[in-house]
Amino acid sequence: MTLLRAIPFSLAILWRLTLVFPFLIIGLAMFGLIAAVLMFFLAFVSPVLTFLVALSFGVAASVLPVMIGARLGLQARGASTRNSYLGLILPAVGYGLFEAFCVLLIFAGALGVYLVATPLSLQDLAQLQSMDPELLAQQLMSVSPAITLSLLWVGGVLVIGLRAALLMPFAGASVGADPSGRAHTPFYGFGSEFISLLILVAISYILWALAVPAAIAASYLLGFGDNLSAALAQLEFAQGAAALELLSLETAVFIGISVLIYLWGFSLQCAGGVLIYMNQAQAFADQQNAFDMSLDAHLAAPSPAQAPPERQMQSADVMELIRSRMEQNKR
Repeated sequence: MTLLRAIPFSLAILWRLTLVFPFLIIGLAMFGLIAAVLMFFLAFVSPVLTFLVALSFGVAASVLPVMIGARLGLQARGASTRNSYLGLILPAVGYGLFEAFCVLLIFAGALGVYLVATPLSLQDLAQLQSMDPELLAQQLMSVSPAITLSLLWVGGVLVIGLRAALLMPFAGASVGADPSGRAHTPFYGFGSEFISLLILVAISYILWALAVPAAIAASYLLGFGDNLSAALAQLEFAQGAAALELLSLETAVFIGISVLIYLWGFSLQCAGGVLIYMNQAQAFADQQNAFDMSLDAHLAAPSPAQAPPERQMQSADVMELIRSRMEQNKR
């Protein structure tokens, strides 16, 4: 149900995310500047800390757009916010560090399995690291296609599953509050409606993989595919100001379509997290309403002195039963 509702709702988030996209770029640039400053100073202290900061900020760069989109989606649904946009930086870095650490564990586990299951040594894998991605993939497939494909599939599912499990916490962090209205609790709602979100995140990753081919196909449908191919071939070898001179209407349309598809992938993830957040918020509201109604009914009921004899006898029986059970528990 959440999956079916998330796809149309993602379009409502998409146009809002598109409007704030220039500000998102500025925010990511500031994000990168903060990371560069921290890495510069940490380089004098510890290379390991420098690597962890670089990794956490790198993953956080993909977390921040999801948080901003979730915030826009929650505001569209009438949710109140308890933090500012600057307040998203710390949770984005924290969740980014956690996600990066988990991805490293997945990679290390896959590497260990590959070393045990294949005749390659760690030194052989280190030499393969310098190859181009295509040559590396061909080399790994030539060693053991079954093991390589299995590890890629399992590792990919684990990475996608990790992001799916974090979408609900991302939504809570985006507004600084849990569905109950309290201040955001880290990892609150982790793994909520996992299967639906797993499919949704998988769709978003497929969209990202198809963004450039889809933009090229759209360019051919619009009638300037050949001009675009020639411009892209020249851009591949151009540098600096020469690359800016090669930008044209065709390349601008191509970049715009690609960015729009990428933003839609983020919007799908945002929509899933927002819908689950709102479902839980509605459940808390229903529980509170039921409690309020029961409290009102209790307050409106007559006092024991005013109650009829039958109700007084029933109350006495209940109290006697409670006392007897307490005595039995003591024994």
